[in-house]
Amino acid sequence: MKFAVIGAGLAGLVFGAMAVKDGHDVFIYDKNPSAGGVLALCESGDFRFEQGPLLMCDLLPGEPMSNLLAEFGIHLDLMRADRNVEMPDYSMHRPEEYEGPYWRRERLKKLFPEDADGLNRYYRFYDRMMRVRYNLNRKPSAAGIIALAMSFIPVARYARMTAQELVGHFFKNEKLQALYTGILADYCADPREVWGLAVPLTNLETGFDDRIPLEKNGRHYYGGFGYIKGGCQKIAEELADYITRKGGVIRLNTVVDRVLIEGGKAAGVLLADGTREMADIVAGSGSGRDFFLRSVGAEHLDSAYKKILDTYRPMEAVFMVHLGVDFDPVKVLGTALCYCYGSYDLPRATERLRSGEYHDGEDGFLLFVPSYHAPEFAPAGMHCLTVYTVAPDTLRDGDWESEKEKYAGHLLERAEKYLPGLRQHIITEKIMTAADYRELTHMSKSSFGGTVPVWHQKNPPHKTPVKDLWFIGQQSENGGGLWAVSGGAAAAYRECMRKKRGRKK
Repeated sequence: MKFAVIGAGLAGLVFGAMAVKDGHDVFIYDKNPSAGGVLALCESGDFRFEQGPLLMCDLLPGEPMSNLLAEFGIHLDLMRADRNVEMPDYSMHRPEEYEGPYWRRERLKKLFPEDADGLNRYYRFYDRMMRVRYNLNRKPSAAGIIALAMSFIPVARYARMTAQELVGHFFKNEKLQALYTGILADYCADPREVWGLAVPLTNLETGFDDRIPLEKNGRHYYGGFGYIKGGCQKIAEELADYITRKGGVIRLNTVVDRVLIEGGKAAGVLLADGTREMADIVAGSGSGRDFFLRSVGAEHLDSAYKKILDTYRPMEAVFMVHLGVDFDPVKVLGTALCYCYGSYDLPRATERLRSGEYHDGEDGFLLFVPSYHAPEFAPAGMHCLTVYTVAPDTLRDGDWESEKEKYAGHLLERAEKYLPGLRQHIITEKIMTAADYRELTHMSKSSFGGTVPVWHQKNPPHKTPVKDLWFIGQQSENGGGLWAVSGGAAAAYRECMRKKRGRKK
């Protein structure tokens, strides 16, 4: 069969790799000059920067993403890592000497003695959720299903709570609550609308100290975090290389105008230059609303799918300032990734974001040093630093192009609280705004991380109302994230093949 895949981002590359591995003819189309989407590098002078995932989980040996890549003979060189957290008036940096897997619990008891009992109860709950997570990631089997069900019973009573309700159940102090819900700011999410069980799953203790063992009773039990040596774009490069070696074709600098639909079935794609490319299966990615309303046509959708497109919530954008600097930020920060929160009021911060009001770095930002795991990104003796934060796609006042220099200056000024004298050490600077990411991702609204994880929200399903048309990527039913996108694309391909085989029977 012939597959036409729209978009050479992570989802399109995984879907294409699955198809070419099975011996199908695969053609992938992308408007950019290189494959990878937001995994591709950003360049400024002699410096290169990552703009996709930062500290990644599910990628270490034995973990889901690693296992998927191994199906294509891809084995990446990884390094475990962790991150620091700066709250408005307290810090959570890993101790110089290792103090065990629960050092955060013990330190927080000293900072918030009124919540000592709640912290003990939370970490008992956390341990139970780690057992659930382990069973979720095991290979499917009857015994595994039973083990998963049994492990879920002790945490089932928390399953009806939102994230805000869950942290309120364990902790009295709002400053402590914010430590565990702050990560939701990355998803542009209000903790009052996110499933409570997401709290322990987005606060794995291994993400805050890379010395915590991942093994338990001789098994790879806990999820670890790490960087890909040489940069995360290597995932896209390896997948693209696999596809082309297997006879697949990746057509860059090529825009797909629309999906060809004949008799209620996807029949191929129409390119912007007027070329018609016929195919047996079409898979699209990117913005759900753009893809279906611009490239497919609402007339081909049923009412249920239209309702999903009308109601699901994509994330907002990011504002990034990439810097080449003449000093090593890791020696000052103590880590290559630092979350710097500026507010304890996440609901208000989320409301501002969605209304188009840019917080100008006041609500928080991240400091990230990609040259830590990819020293080749910078000239000898130099380093790369990215300062970035979530931001509205469209500003309520002004526009990104006219405001970006001012906002970059303000962000760097705030960053100097943690990196004193930063602006005196800048060799090169590149600012990336929502407008730049709209162009890169071919979206009318920049949505950098996919969809907001709103509890009970339905995202556009992989299987569409159009026969042989599939939707994949960070705005599909799997949502955003490295493993979610990759595993979702693989699952969509397998479902596609099951449907095809079923029709033939």
